[in-house]
Amino acid sequence: MVEFINYLRVFATILITNSHYAGIWPVSAMASGGLLGNIIFFAASGFCLFKIKENFGKWFLKRFLRIYPVMILFTLLMWLVGPYSQYDTTWLFLFPTHYVFIVWIMACYVVYYFVAYFQNKYPNKKIAEFALIGILLAHIAVYLIFVDKSAYVIDQVEQPFILFLYMMSMLMGALLRKYQEKFKKLKWYTVALAVVFVGAYFASKFVLDRYSNLAFLQIFNQYIILGALFFIFTTFMGLEEKLQKLNGKWKGVIKFIASLTLHIYIVQYVIIGWFSHLVFPLNFFVVTALILVMATALYFAEKYIKLGIVMLVKLIKAKYSKNSVQSVTAEQVEIVSEQANEAIAEIQIGEGESDAEN
Repeated sequence: MVEFINYLRVFATILITNSHYAGIWPVSAMASGGLLGNIIFFAASGFCLFKIKENFGKWFLKRFLRIYPVMILFTLLMWLVGPYSQYDTTWLFLFPTHYVFIVWIMACYVVYYFVAYFQNKYPNKKIAEFALIGILLAHIAVYLIFVDKSAYVIDQVEQPFILFLYMMSMLMGALLRKYQEKFKKLKWYTVALAVVFVGAYFASKFVLDRYSNLAFLQIFNQYIILGALFFIFTTFMGLEEKLQKLNGKWKGVIKFIASLTLHIYIVQYVIIGWFSHLVFPLNFFVVTALILVMATALYFAEKYIKLGIVMLVKLIKAKYSKNSVQSVTAEQVEIVSEQANEAIAEIQIGEGESDAEN
């Protein structure tokens, strides 16, 4: 079991959600940390999905089923009741840039699959290392040729250039999985360097944004945040033994919130838009509570819709298989229900513990 991944996901969710609270906090500058939260998620995915066994089609379909159904379910609901009615349906459902994080992670999965697949096929080769170096060199080349260096624009998450940072983060997660034995023990300097790099990232972002004559140096800001990612991730890895010993109920709460990360990301835009006008701190407590409530409702709605679909398919197969009787017995229904519950674990949103254990 990999306990620290759940804590990392909760930490990343807090950072991402906080970055959308510009209209909530009395000082909008307090709404920050979203990009750091994003790359933590990409690294966590790279870590958990490293042991690839399926062919590309099956593997990618599983990733799609983990992410897109919940997005489509909530988007359809919001489109029907009003908040999304002003948007073009093609934009919302076929290319959902309203949730650009989803688009980028699906794009990164394509590259990641082949790197991880061949790394597992040839474990003595440094395939992931060379892939990371290759993407780093491409990152520098594209920056020098195409990116505007007269203003601080490098961390705009809507622009495709951010894919280089996300892909490097995902591969960093894969390499941390590959060499995880080296990071089992927590070291004091790892924590110290995590603090230093996080501070350096926010300081460099402030300076580069304020002084446009230094904007040509902005590429270094992304290497600083990758350093912050590395030391944050390895700090959490070093805490694994301590996290394993925590109270079971507390671990259950963290695990459940970690399972809500995608749902929290999807529902928060609507909730923030509805209640950000309230006075602080009332708006903070109302918005945060409703995000958790709506994300939980969406989680269970998605779960039981998938459960119903899986049960229906299995019942149809049981009814019309060569060895079945004309009617489906109660015993068959019970068996199918158990099988469906097992299947839900395979299609549940988010790369969970089972992925990390493979």
